[in-house]
Amino acid sequence: MKTGISIVVLFTVLIAGCGKTNYQKTAGGMPYKIYRSGDTQRIVHGNFVKVSFTRKIKDSVAFTTDGGIPAYIPITQYLEPYDISELWTKLNLGDSLVTIQMVDTFLKRSPMGVPPSLKKGDRIVTTVKILKIFQTDSAAKADEQKENEAFVNKEINFLDKFLKEKGIKAEKTPSGAWVQIINPGTGNPIDSGKFVSVDYTGTSFSGKKFDSNTDPAFNHVQPLQFVVGSGQMIKGFDEGVKFLKLGGEAKVYIPSMLAYGPSPDPRSGIKPYEHLIFDIKVTKVDDKAPTRAEMDELRKQQEQKIDTTQGNK
Repeated sequence: MKTGISIVVLFTVLIAGCGKTNYQKTAGGMPYKIYRSGDTQRIVHGNFVKVSFTRKIKDSVAFTTDGGIPAYIPITQYLEPYDISELWTKLNLGDSLVTIQMVDTFLKRSPMGVPPSLKKGDRIVTTVKILKIFQTDSAAKADEQKENEAFVNKEINFLDKFLKEKGIKAEKTPSGAWVQIINPGTGNPIDSGKFVSVDYTGTSFSGKKFDSNTDPAFNHVQPLQFVVGSGQMIKGFDEGVKFLKLGGEAKVYIPSMLAYGPSPDPRSGIKPYEHLIFDIKVTKVDDKAPTRAEMDELRKQQEQKIDTTQGNK
């Protein structure tokens, strides 16, 4: 089925009408509008649907499948009030749906379940387009596997082309990030389980700096400490560190699939499916991580150092 228009463009067109009065409300009180495709295949309980999906909070896209992998959703009989689950069985193949949710409503119903990134007064607008309807879980999973493979190939091809065009010589990590070694460092290789301290600066491929623990502008000038291979870091960053030794420096090129994918923190300035570059330097390597008490003491010392530095400004 041809969609003809991206979900983000569709979102922009549809949201322009959000202030109009032609929105209906679900039983749970959520405003919605359905844009019919003309297809008559209706979603029923037990189906699995493939959808393009964009969620916007205020003026920022918080999550989107546009440019990435569609979402695959099982349709069950469970209905959550004030939620899109109230609407699945009203939709046909090819239909588009816009819903509006107010964070104030979530705060009234379940204040402890609202993420800190959402603030009172925020409005969440979600746009969904039904791409396919599957009768079985196995059919949906087979289609999802194809989408995943196509997406991974697209990401790998993009980075390969970028590095070749720039004449950058880099080594590929097992998962598909690339490491341009500036200085390999000295001593033993860094393996999983090692506790490391790292200085870093993160930029987008457009050159925009989004984070750094060496730039005072980001208000956290202190070592980044983590256990390698423990899952504490995004995969591309974690694998990049393993190419270095103590004192080593590198530039790590990370595809979005090994970074923050479709849902980066809205406060970070990183866009969904954005490829990232990290300049890193390993400043310390220990065979094992400190105890919790030792970590707490390190944090206190770092906080005191930051307070003292800020007090001298």
